[in-house]
Amino acid sequence: GETVQRLIAQLPDQFREALVLREINDLSYREIAEVIGAPVGTVMSRLARARTQIKAYLDGERPALRRVK
Repeated sequence: GETVQRLIAQLPDQFREALVLREINDLSYREIAEVIGAPVGTVMSRLARARTQIKAYLDGERPALRRVK
């Protein structure tokens, strides 16, 4: 819902980009890698980190979402 959309908007850009391409545009890891110009392993790492941050927030830990340079 609205909370998840707000959390996604607060993710660091590269995490948000990977998550949107996967969950909204339904691209494969390989397709995302081609779009962002990064290895598949990087795509998997970014997705895992994005999901971990969102899950932690929803589980009540409410960490400050960090900006990653």
